Amino acid sequence: MKLWIVILFLIPSLTFAQSYKDGVVVIQFTADFVSGSEVNLDKLEGADQLRLFLTDHPKIFEKEKIKFLPTVVLFHNRKTVLFIESDITLKLPNNTLDTIQFHINKIIKSKF
Repeated sequence: MKLWIVILFLIPSLTFAQSYKDGVVVIQFTADFVSGSEVNLDKLEGADQLRLFLTDHPKIFEKEKIKFLPTVVLFHNRKTVLFIESDITLKLPNNTLDTIQFHINKIIKSKF
């Protein structure tokens, strides 16, 4: 019985860990202490958006080699297309959203 409980607890975690990069996805890796430096991903079109917090997903941060917060990564079918890190001031570049949207548009156009 205990084994079933452990298995049922782990299945959603395994599914998320395997699927969070499927399709065209923009992930903002962040933490509570840098919330003022995040970009508003809702302005992007043509990609799914996800915010992952260091406290909730430390293994994913380690796996993706996230060193600076916030960091924004664009994935296309599990491959990294774009990796934008904040600088020492914990701020992302001013053109972050434009750069991401440009690469999303390229991905969408390449499908046709």
